[in-house]
Amino acid sequence: MFEELRDAEEKYINECKTVHIICGESAAGSLKVGLNRRTDKVIGFPDFFAVGPIYQLHKEIGLNKRYEWLDSRLNVENDYLEKYPDRFKKTIKEIHSIPNDVSIVLWTAENANEQSGILFFTYLIQNKPNDVYILNTTVGFHELYNAHDVDYFIRHSGEINSTQFRTIFEDRLEDPLTMEERKQFENKWIFISDSKKLLRIWESSKIKEVEENYFDSFIINSLRNLHNEQNKIDFMKVGKLIGEVYGQLDEPISDTFIEYRIRKLIDHGCLEKKGTPKNIRSYSVKLR
Repeated sequence: MFEELRDAEEKYINECKTVHIICGESAAGSLKVGLNRRTDKVIGFPDFFAVGPIYQLHKEIGLNKRYEWLDSRLNVENDYLEKYPDRFKKTIKEIHSIPNDVSIVLWTAENANEQSGILFFTYLIQNKPNDVYILNTTVGFHELYNAHDVDYFIRHSGEINSTQFRTIFEDRLEDPLTMEERKQFENKWIFISDSKKLLRIWESSKIKEVEENYFDSFIINSLRNLHNEQNKIDFMKVGKLIGEVYGQLDEPISDTFIEYRIRKLIDHGCLEKKGTPKNIRSYSVKLR
């Protein structure tokens, strides 16, 4: 991807022995704090792979198409989307610049975003001779922290605290992937990146492509439940509705995508709005 980035030679300030790649900059921050080692570098990929087109994302045309879709549909505050292409390319450059003599640890969890992410990452490093490891925070947390009488399911790596990240890394790192296993991951990325579907979920331990309106009925039912808590059906702040939806879903999904589908439900006449949908705090909705 992006031939000019393949030969990038970024110099690491500290001597680096292990590079960790994880989806999301917030999770990357917690991981970095937990590791607290000068010999480890953490790369947080600034994207959410479960939502939006990933068709040919390993090529520049794929990135451009993805950016156009995100920019035209999602209400993202500040200038995040404006800087999205540059941040994406910068992170790709960091990955291509990983020295050949360091270990690479790919972090994931039981969700479509992070499972799609490790497929993308293994594709990006396909020509690197490094030892490559995979750590699953959902599995690691369950094995290390879930008592027999308490079963707490970790949906995404962002739910792991810094101490837990360190413990999972120290206690659950196993053998590196074989070249055959790496090739299987690369082929899976080629397969899913050949699709033009816009939404992915994690079902039966597999990435499943679904229609863009997959969560619409859940959004409507969540709003109905909130209305049932009111003395009368009245407008509900969109932020509260998004929180209700996000808290109840087994599959972690971005709040910006939920808000996008709320606007679609308004357009389809399922919901009535009050205010201007500039962001999640600027308007309210109720069932028609």
